[in-house]
Amino acid sequence: MLCRHAATEHNLTKRFLSTTDLPLGRHGRTQCDGLREALRLFPFERCIVSPMRRCLETRELVAPQLSFVIEPALREVDFGSWEGKTLEWAEANAPQLLAHRRRDPVRFRPPQGESIEEAAQRLQSLADRLRGDETTLVIGHRIALGILERLLRALPLESQDVAGLQPAEFRIVAE
Repeated sequence: MLCRHAATEHNLTKRFLSTTDLPLGRHGRTQCDGLREALRLFPFERCIVSPMRRCLETRELVAPQLSFVIEPALREVDFGSWEGKTLEWAEANAPQLLAHRRRDPVRFRPPQGESIEEAAQRLQSLADRLRGDETTLVIGHRIALGILERLLRALPLESQDVAGLQPAEFRIVAE
């Protein structure tokens, strides 16, 4: 099962967030109460979690009893110089780059950042290890989890068949 971390203040203000290691916000901690209840219905044996604080805090609040492994490959796609900025900022300050991102989101790389294609390369070995595994809870980030789901379902990275997870939302992935 793939699960996105609960909300940070950056998530609530719709800022690009990847490498900034923010904690959960008050709203995110509240979201974890409902998430913990929902996840109790599943017989997880372990958890794989991104090394970022927001993911580690989510795991501690929703599944403290599970053994876990920190997986560096689960970090979010690096937004580079767009980190902390908003979509409105990109529209006003980098309209050509934003147009490129909309035309070719898989290969687009923000300045000093990473493309979805590059992130997929680092996530591939995790996808291979998870294939057919129904007892692992994976806690990560919106774009990284979307890539991982596409890899697990053998979908093209461009596929629109995968909706991004909202904070504290989860999805069972069937191949």
